[in-house]
Amino acid sequence: MKSNFEFLNKVFPILANMGSTAESYLYSDTNSCLIKLGLFGETIVNLMLKLDHIEPPDYDNTHANRIKLLRKEGMIPQNIDDIFYSLKMARNKAVHSGYESFEDCVTLLEMAHNLGIWFMQTYGEWQYAPDEFVLPEDTSKQVDFETLLKEKEKLIAELTEQVQKQTPAKTLSSTERAKRAVSASEMMKLSEKETRYLIDEQLRKVGWEADTIHLRYSKGTRPQKGKNLAIAEWPTDSSVGDYGYADYAMFIGLKLVGIIEAKRTVVDISCKRRTC
Repeated sequence: MKSNFEFLNKVFPILANMGSTAESYLYSDTNSCLIKLGLFGETIVNLMLKLDHIEPPDYDNTHANRIKLLRKEGMIPQNIDDIFYSLKMARNKAVHSGYESFEDCVTLLEMAHNLGIWFMQTYGEWQYAPDEFVLPEDTSKQVDFETLLKEKEKLIAELTEQVQKQTPAKTLSSTERAKRAVSASEMMKLSEKETRYLIDEQLRKVGWEADTIHLRYSKGTRPQKGKNLAIAEWPTDSSVGDYGYADYAMFIGLKLVGIIEAKRTVVDISCKRRTC
């Protein structure tokens, strides 16, 4: 089975190899998978600066500030910014706290795949027609698995060095690039699982405790005094939407203050699971 990131190999081999390596770690080392996916996002940002001949920030040249600069230039639409943020935060947890999660890796692999499609359509082949994301096979039991991983890591290091030395020609004006970035982002089709992950991150950013996988009504999560909880799959008596379940019920302490419905971008909330 080929990698979900194989489509990047012709134009952006560094990204194809990073994505493929992240997939290889999925069943054996989810911490390394998260770190590699974070580097995937960071590498895209660095390539964007290089391809559009934008100088990195003079002061405090961090990944976050490079994203901020590209956003200011109009090169990063909001939904793409959200993906960059999610990949960055997952990598930070993996590096600094040793965090690992198979569920998060699966969601973020799919998210990185969508990000790669956006990048290909914006900076590579505008007419590229993407394939659906497919859950990678478990290759960790192969006899030569460790050797293959080492070879992939070595190739990534070599390709990274090559990219740093390159000075590619600029093919589009900044205005044209920004328009293409927006158009490609509007064609993106995130799954409901990806959408929920992004909402979790946005809620945490503004002070809510949110985790669709673990903070669920079915897993015993209930409102608590002194906590701002976004509880997933909260039962309701509504016959609209998810047949009696709210995707998120927002509680400040014991008080319900709102409901959030998280649907993939191509689904009308009122049409879910019924004919419109």
